[in-house]
Amino acid sequence: MELRELEGLTELAREAEGKKTFEVNGRTYFIDGRGDLEVVKETSIPQSSVTLHTLMGLLDYLVAESKSISVSGEIAMPLVGARLRIDNPTTVYLEGSLDEYGRRPVQAIAKFQTPNFEFNNWYDQEEMNISMQSSFVKTDDRDVILQVIGNLKESDVKQASDDGVTQQVQIKSGVASVADVKVPNPVVLAPYRTFLEVKQPESKFIFRMRSGMMSAIFEADGGMWKIEAAALVKQFLEGELKELGLELKVIA
Repeated sequence: MELRELEGLTELAREAEGKKTFEVNGRTYFIDGRGDLEVVKETSIPQSSVTLHTLMGLLDYLVAESKSISVSGEIAMPLVGARLRIDNPTTVYLEGSLDEYGRRPVQAIAKFQTPNFEFNNWYDQEEMNISMQSSFVKTDDRDVILQVIGNLKESDVKQASDDGVTQQVQIKSGVASVADVKVPNPVVLAPYRTFLEVKQPESKFIFRMRSGMMSAIFEADGGMWKIEAAALVKQFLEGELKELGLELKVIA
């Protein structure tokens, strides 16, 4: 439905409820059923079509905006009252100053594209091997997992040695020999889950295997990594803004 049609239906609904609308000094008001005067707010806040995928890209955009020149030749101030809002570890909004209704228009968005890895999902040996190398920062526990899944000898995980925390599997230990090894749990890993300009938060995961050389990684930190990631993004942005001489508030 087009905006004009929606506005027409809204007007009809108000009239049907006995509400009258009128305009004063460019603002539209209506009288509700109790006789109170209320201002009609615009139905939408302007949203920017500028979408970036890195924090540095967002900072470059800010620098360009801060150097905008007005028609009169004076330095324009498009960032006065603006702020950076960290919505989540993968999204940061550049919001403009408050409008007359106390709302902030979105001027730009920085959105990190996370690798296509699904936690709590079972992967075969080859898929997990590739994912561990492409979607996780190199850590000691990541290398141990790679060693286990890359040298599996049997397709069946030894369920008899599974105590609910650790599992025991057979891996190749030489040209013609095998060895029983325990799969460590919990493991500390650092997946790529936030902007690459900051350190990827480490957190605990549960690594499990089942028959068919299938394996999965389950999150086990209750989402605490999100708080750490937002704090790291905030710290990075504040430091960069200070060096650039831009006075913008960063909230998380």
